[in-house]
Amino acid sequence: MMTFPSHPPVRWSLSAIWVSSALLIFMALGVSSLVSWMVLLVSGIPPVVFLSLWNDGPPPTIAEVLRATEDHRWRKSD
Repeated sequence: MMTFPSHPPVRWSLSAIWVSSALLIFMALGVSSLVSWMVLLVSGIPPVVFLSLWNDGPPPTIAEVLRATEDHRWRKSD
């Protein structure tokens, strides 16, 4: 049986908070300002890296891997 992280929406919540605060700063600096566009562009990079590098939980145990390969062998031989 695969194990799942206890709080999967946490990373999306953190990224949403980050992006929301970046949008608020963008609006506060003025939409037509070059600085505000640079802030918006630069502040969008960390959530992308954060979501792509976040581990989805512990790796499968040896028992889970052996069970999966055994099940695969049995299905293949039928």
